Amino acid sequence: MARMARPKVHTDELRDRLLDEAVRVVGAHGITALSVRDVARSAGTSTTAVYSLFGNKDGLVRGVLVRAFDSFSAAQESNAPDGGPADLAGLGVQYVGWAMENPRLYEVMFGEAMTGIAPTPETDAASARAIAPLRRGVTQAIESGLFRSADVDTVVASLWSQVHGMALLLLSGHFPAGADPVAAATAIIDGWRSQPG
Repeated sequence: MARMARPKVHTDELRDRLLDEAVRVVGAHGITALSVRDVARSAGTSTTAVYSLFGNKDGLVRGVLVRAFDSFSAAQESNAPDGGPADLAGLGVQYVGWAMENPRLYEVMFGEAMTGIAPTPETDAASARAIAPLRRGVTQAIESGLFRSADVDTVVASLWSQVHGMALLLLSGHFPAGADPVAAATAIIDGWRSQPG
């Protein structure tokens, strides 16, 4: 007699439900509020499902991290540049705006919340997708002659660190009250422009 296959209990749909709930908790209350038991209960399942689908709590946190990077990436892609400085400035504005709207997810992506969580190919790929629009924009600006000839990674690091620092200062309430964040970001972009000969 042929054996009947057991139905799959821990489905992709359940994985998505668990991640939806985990992202909701972290987005509202921070990573320290994330509890496997509470997430499982809210998703209508057991902790066994969480461990079966994610391996452990760190796996669930990595899932939240990937979701955060994907949300951030979607926001960046909605303003993907065509090589002009206004488009690169727009990416910066979008970057800071997303961080301000999602401060706890931003902290998971770039803060100390991730200390001790080892990266995986999936988290590395999500991180790379998040920076891709800036990398494309910088590459286009250099190739078109708008930016002076420079190493793409160096320019990306310069622009990224500027908006990252700005986001952290704004989130912590330490950005100077009279300063214009857009003018500050544009000044960094202008520093990479080709100078007329």
